[in-house]
Amino acid sequence: MSVEPAALPDFCRNFDDYLKLLEQQSRALEVPAPESAAAEISFQLAQKIAEYIYFKGKMPFSEFMHQALYSPGLGYYSAGSHKLGAAGDFVTAPEISPMFGQTIAKSLQQAWRSTEPKVLELGAGSGKLMCDILKQCQQDKMLPDTYYILEVSADLKQRQQRLLNERLPELSTKVVWLDRLPKNFEGVVLANEVADAIPVELLMQTEQGLTQGFVGQTEQGFKLEFQVNDFSQGWQKRHANVCADWREGYLAESCEHRRDWLKGLLAEVEQGIVLLIDYGFEEEELYSPYRPQGSLQCYYRQKKHSMPLALLGLQDITSSVNFTQLAQTALDSDAVVLGFTTQAEFLTQSGIEQFVAQVEDSDTMSSLSVAQQLQTLLMPNEMGQSIKVLGLSKNFNGSLSGFASLGMNKV
Repeated sequence: MSVEPAALPDFCRNFDDYLKLLEQQSRALEVPAPESAAAEISFQLAQKIAEYIYFKGKMPFSEFMHQALYSPGLGYYSAGSHKLGAAGDFVTAPEISPMFGQTIAKSLQQAWRSTEPKVLELGAGSGKLMCDILKQCQQDKMLPDTYYILEVSADLKQRQQRLLNERLPELSTKVVWLDRLPKNFEGVVLANEVADAIPVELLMQTEQGLTQGFVGQTEQGFKLEFQVNDFSQGWQKRHANVCADWREGYLAESCEHRRDWLKGLLAEVEQGIVLLIDYGFEEEELYSPYRPQGSLQCYYRQKKHSMPLALLGLQDITSSVNFTQLAQTALDSDAVVLGFTTQAEFLTQSGIEQFVAQVEDSDTMSSLSVAQQLQTLLMPNEMGQSIKVLGLSKNFNGSLSGFASLGMNKV
């Protein structure tokens, strides 16, 4: 069922008016306005969401985030915008340095001593991590039997295939793209910056109690509104220990969808390990009264901001991972917490320094660029402290050197 354009709010009734809204949002964020083709996709997505609100009422923020990121052919990860790297919206560790993938490859090889030599990468981005891992494994003569990729974005899947064919065409038969999780998987599951883009609910502490965020609309644009309901009251009751000291106006995210995601993933892992690498905190720190603005962040053209309703479908929307929740989910799913540490600690303990000379000797990178890469990957004020690594296992008797530092392995 579709609604007549006249019933839609003014801001998305026609393309010219919507283009003006995008230009206003771009000026407010001090970023370039979207090109016409991107604006047209955003316009179609805006009309789709406006129709939902017209027929069903206010949309839970998690559903808005899902549509903004994953709506088929229209969402951020489903359409064809350039997302990764210096020319995109954000940069991930594999884009920064091949040393990241080389070090992860060594961890995979360790794991394969106690599980099948297979990889399942969730959300492979540009494909850079896959290529760096396979290249290192090829050099070490320890290639996996199969490197599976589960990718929701058709555009990114094509980019991954192109990169593989350009860099390692001889290994193209090793890589298999999947549409769904494999059954009874044995091997290593790798998820680098995946969980942070799984939709969340927004919460706000008010005079009336804890409220849940919904997206409504006015004639001028989408609008975020909060209301007390069964979900927010139930969440407050279940998390009374962490939100007792929240003051009025405190913002936070509920990550229940991530718990369900991990539960579903672990159900398909028969034996092996899962490596989750992502921005996040332990629950006590994530919901600290000293973090009153929550962790929701948006990325557009290397600009980080906190306006999730802007530039619909054209920007990334993420929030920090609750690693305590994921660890408890693993325990509830008959899995074991293999280890938990910072990215800096994991990469250092895994021997990232052994790859410095290789990068320094390459024709394309100078010693200075290597130092910058290491700093970004390892330093506390860069990715080193803010990104964590959580290792989970099922029916696995091995270990990883990345988790060798005792005292860090608690969630």
